Amino acid sequence: MAAPAVVVERAYKYYGKQDKPSFKPVLQHLDMTVEKGIIYGLLGPSGCGKTTLLSCIVGRRKLDSGEVWVLGGRPGEKGSGVPGPRVGYMPQDIALVAEFSVRDAVYYFGRIYGMKPKKLQEQFEFLTRLLELPKGGRLIKSLSGGQQRRVSLAAALVHEPELLILDEPTVGLDPVLRERIWEFLAELARGGTTVIITTHYIDETKQAHKIGLLRDGQLLDEDSPEEILRRYNCNTLEDAFLKMAMRQTEMKHRRRPTLTASPDVIPESSIVNDSRYQSREEFNVVTSSTDVLTKKEKPQHIPSSSKGRYKAVFIKSIQQFSRHPGGLIFSVLFPIIQVVAFFLAVGHDPRDLHVAVVNYEAATSPLGLDVCKNGSLTTVIQREDETCEQYMLSCWFLEEMEKRKLYPTTYNSTEEAKQAVATRKLYGAIRFPANFSLALGIRAAEGFVGDSILNDSTISVWLDMTDHQISHFIKMQLHKAYEQFARRTMAACGKNEDLVQIPVRFEEPIYGSMNTEVVAYMAPGVMVTIIFFLAAIITSTLMISDRLEGVWERSAVAGVRPKEMLHVHITLQSLVILVQTFEMMIVAFMGYKLPFNGSLWTCGALLFLQGLGGMCYGFLLSVLCSSFTVSFFIATGSFYPMILLCGILWPLEGMPEALRLFSLALPFTLPSISLRDMMEKGSSITSPSVYTGFLITLAWIVGTLALCFLRLRYNYELKAHG
Repeated sequence: MAAPAVVVERAYKYYGKQDKPSFKPVLQHLDMTVEKGIIYGLLGPSGCGKTTLLSCIVGRRKLDSGEVWVLGGRPGEKGSGVPGPRVGYMPQDIALVAEFSVRDAVYYFGRIYGMKPKKLQEQFEFLTRLLELPKGGRLIKSLSGGQQRRVSLAAALVHEPELLILDEPTVGLDPVLRERIWEFLAELARGGTTVIITTHYIDETKQAHKIGLLRDGQLLDEDSPEEILRRYNCNTLEDAFLKMAMRQTEMKHRRRPTLTASPDVIPESSIVNDSRYQSREEFNVVTSSTDVLTKKEKPQHIPSSSKGRYKAVFIKSIQQFSRHPGGLIFSVLFPIIQVVAFFLAVGHDPRDLHVAVVNYEAATSPLGLDVCKNGSLTTVIQREDETCEQYMLSCWFLEEMEKRKLYPTTYNSTEEAKQAVATRKLYGAIRFPANFSLALGIRAAEGFVGDSILNDSTISVWLDMTDHQISHFIKMQLHKAYEQFARRTMAACGKNEDLVQIPVRFEEPIYGSMNTEVVAYMAPGVMVTIIFFLAAIITSTLMISDRLEGVWERSAVAGVRPKEMLHVHITLQSLVILVQTFEMMIVAFMGYKLPFNGSLWTCGALLFLQGLGGMCYGFLLSVLCSSFTVSFFIATGSFYPMILLCGILWPLEGMPEALRLFSLALPFTLPSISLRDMMEKGSSITSPSVYTGFLITLAWIVGTLALCFLRLRYNYELKAHG
């Protein structure tokens, strides 16, 4: 006598654990037998445990107690083919990649099952005619709900499995098409395929060979539709189901089992079906004893290979990625856009700054305020007695200001100039005294002068200090303008230029240049943060998308292992990160000529590892977060603190000691310093400032992967046992 296709004995499944308040039974004392070559209709209201039971049958959940035998073995055992190619599974949700075409969706599962291309094409054409599928090139996301459900059904049928499990496959379908599907399922059953189907349409299960009625986690009865109607003396299955439900409710009121009791001590009287009814003779029903299952049957299927599964997942990922224009732009062009935006907008010296000028010295000249525009103006006259006479030196100072992009706007009074700054029309105000040139000459020649000479030789400046960067830049440029102006004046008089300079000389820098811009300092940190968070967001988005769409779960039932999905994603994402690394280096070092004195290979390796670190961080977000919204909240919430604390915007030396130590443990701080030292100082990988950046990056990779592993293990245990 052939063994049944599916046997479930004394099955118990709980939500939560027994020591938790949420502990309650989903399945309790459930016995179920599905013979080979029949259609088994599983009926029951929403929440009664149908989907949970199917998940246990395909090996995606574990019973808390009891036994499940599928096709002669336990689900999940090596060589059982379940999960795997021996079972075809259509979940209640669509569980298809939205970017797939109709053909891609069916071919994806066919490749997982190791089907030959010719056979796969034949099956697709047959299923297209049978199920009236849309054109093969149409994308899943463009189809209606009913069309998507038909494609989902085709994906379950494509490899002609021994066991076909369909969770409400006919919801929303045309009645004529539903009838055709039932006829096809009956033909499959005659050929030896076992079909378990759940449905909302109770009347259509009359076409099933056997039905089971599930309510509150208990199988009230199972037998052929005719026998069910005869046994309960009803004309419709709805009436029979109602009688069973009322009887179950009555029995529960008589004797209600304690939920925390052990399944072994729950009395048999709490189960409505006290005796096992024999099914129709032609179904070759056997008892639910596992004696007939001690010898495993030789699988009659073509086993799928790991190579085939890798190929299927790889093609799936490529198609999913390439058909998402936003993802392509974000992954390939966004690094260029961000780097270019940074180099264009951040870190450069301010330009076209206009300041108010009140030149009382020019006002005393015959030409008035336009005297500085006179090209024939003689400012310094060298006498034969080696004395110098200065005239309108304020014009030279204004010339030096304009060389440094500080453009004067003339005002007649100090009050007007200050008011222009107060109303934010200009960035600062400068006043030259009426005797500026004469007083400055006396001050330079005599050294010791009175207060009136000091005041007349001093340029007064008023700035808006609320804009720190602008005011600091103007102050620096005015100092440089004075330095050059003083040198020019002393040279014109034949004097030593250093006499009027501050007694501090800045020699040639040890590293960098005297005129370096802030962009060179910020660029390493910006490049590190861009490649890290791009990889994190792309990874978390793709992983969460697959999980929420049910693609991972359905692929797992088809036999795809989590490590295969992860390997493919890591490979593809690594290629994307490699491209992003090259893009950023080309833009930075070739496009904008950033200084670089170290090894480009070492620089590229550090950026690439930062991308991998971001990818691992994305993995962590995907396993911690249940939705895109939560993922983006965490990503954004962690991004800004890391940026603010990594030393890009403000030196670490400006932080409290404890905060500085914390910032050194962040993924950006030390790698930014390492990259900057390679660029500016030419440091090698053997330098402590460089290899510490590599070490902290590797530590973040290992740490996030370890957390991912622990969380996945916890999720698996939670799902399997809850």
